Amino acid sequence: MSKTSKLTILLSSFTVLLCCYYLIYVTPFFPNQNGGLGHDYALWFPRMLAGVYYFENNGFSIVPWFTPSFCGGNVFFADPQNLFFSIPQFLNFYFGPVFSVTLTFMLFAAFGLVGSYLLAHHTFHLRFSSSIFAAALFLFNGFYAYRIIIGHLSYHSFMLIPLICYVLLQPDRTRTWIGEIAISLVAAMLCSYVFYSGGIHLILPLAFSVASVFILFRMCGNNLKFALWRSLSVLVFTMIFCAAKLNVAFATLNTFSRDYYPLSGIDNIFYAFWVPIKSLFISAFTVGETNTIFANSQWAIERHELELSLTIVPLILILWGLIKLFLKDIKISKSQYYCLIPLVIIFSLPIAINFYTPEWNTLLKQTPILKNSVTLVRWYALYIPIIVMVSSLILNKFIRNKSIVFVLIALVIFIKSNEEKSYYAEQSYNPDLVIYAHDQVMKTKVVPKITEISSSNRVVTPEGIEMPGGDGIMAFGLSQINCSESLFGYRNEEFKQKELLEVNQLVTKTSNKIFNLKNPACYVFPNENNCNPGDHFRIDQVDELLNFTSYKGFNFNMPVRQHIFNWMSLVSFIISSVFFVIFFINSLLFRSLKKS
Repeated sequence: MSKTSKLTILLSSFTVLLCCYYLIYVTPFFPNQNGGLGHDYALWFPRMLAGVYYFENNGFSIVPWFTPSFCGGNVFFADPQNLFFSIPQFLNFYFGPVFSVTLTFMLFAAFGLVGSYLLAHHTFHLRFSSSIFAAALFLFNGFYAYRIIIGHLSYHSFMLIPLICYVLLQPDRTRTWIGEIAISLVAAMLCSYVFYSGGIHLILPLAFSVASVFILFRMCGNNLKFALWRSLSVLVFTMIFCAAKLNVAFATLNTFSRDYYPLSGIDNIFYAFWVPIKSLFISAFTVGETNTIFANSQWAIERHELELSLTIVPLILILWGLIKLFLKDIKISKSQYYCLIPLVIIFSLPIAINFYTPEWNTLLKQTPILKNSVTLVRWYALYIPIIVMVSSLILNKFIRNKSIVFVLIALVIFIKSNEEKSYYAEQSYNPDLVIYAHDQVMKTKVVPKITEISSSNRVVTPEGIEMPGGDGIMAFGLSQINCSESLFGYRNEEFKQKELLEVNQLVTKTSNKIFNLKNPACYVFPNENNCNPGDHFRIDQVDELLNFTSYKGFNFNMPVRQHIFNWMSLVSFIISSVFFVIFFINSLLFRSLKKS
């Protein structure tokens, strides 16, 4: 097959796959049959609008550490989940929120598709058809699709996993040290994007998922020494790029621990294994089922939490591979058996941390990071990349008929198109107010200042149209006191000194020498600003308050280390960008000279 015909088939296959993806997941749910979106967009759409307001007033001249838009003054960039520096937010600077999310959805689906193909074909050296199968299987994983549909926008970076693995496992045969720096910086920027786009909950599952792909790569007879050294350099670069975000995120989490919720788990050993198997290969559990399976749960585990489905196709392939192994058609060397040990350990982690006994649960609630969670079922997602690669390797070894491979891809698409989706079709978040507000600021270039604290659930536009409110009432200068903020807990349990805010009163109203608006710097850097979490702007801070309510930022104190990390991240990004420009120009010149 010529390179031209191969490229034509590849592009045609990718186009068909992405079109099917769009028809299955985008057309029915953005918006759904009732005009609604996933319920968690009630959190993200107003925050993206706040980002638009900051960008409209300041461009990138300031970092929006905090926002007056909701909660009577709240953290913004200082929130670990904030995605101001992300593709969906950048798109929203110019396009409506629904289009921005839809485009992000498809763009990262394409990243996952291409990354999986590159990983399978150029790293694991699978045949052309087997590599397309791997790409299609990863593309249609249920974790990414249904999380984005429900509104878990900060999870969109999940689809970068294959691309990260591909870059980290690039061969070193002909690369110069400059080329090695370039490839390490690319990987570091991909990893950094996970942090900056709010994917804090993905960090550990993503890291273990990448590790499992590394182990599989070693089992296929490849040397990992160089890849491990590169990974170490990537880790260092990533920490430098993310220094500003990481430090302020930890400072915020120090105020809002969220370790007071019980951690749910499965108290039956059979279900501890059955839940991920069913979720990965068959279908997600319903809310009624999870309520009987999961113990020690204060909150219901909804259907989208267990949507992982890769369909039954990879399960059949893996079982077939096990049969071939039993029949000795697949031979495993002693060194490969040793590689199975860390792989089994990684595979055991999601099962272990989702298992429940009172004693084990007590230990988990004392473990950093894990103790702040309500449920850890998202860790099941680390299985997805490794299952995709293992099933594709088996397919590559035993099925050489291309027609059968494409039949299996068609079967995956058929199963995905017929999955039960009524839960998502009935989602009811109404984005009309945020869409209206975005249209207004795009037309007028006027950003509405926050003038009042409110608990209103509905607002009336100047055109006389009544719309549901929520956090979106910021569009009318109102900061919602009954805001949606995960840092504060599901019932605002950690909304510090909420009682000091006076509802339906101007933010400039003074009482006991304080204004009716919180100084969010006190949530993050209380010692440096001589205040306590939840404190308000003082009457001597009137300029800071007026700048803050106008989305212009305000002066506040931060520790010396935060200043250092801010400059470290900024300078490293600038230097890396200049390096890439020089490297790209040098590569073009070298190629042109070589041809001549």
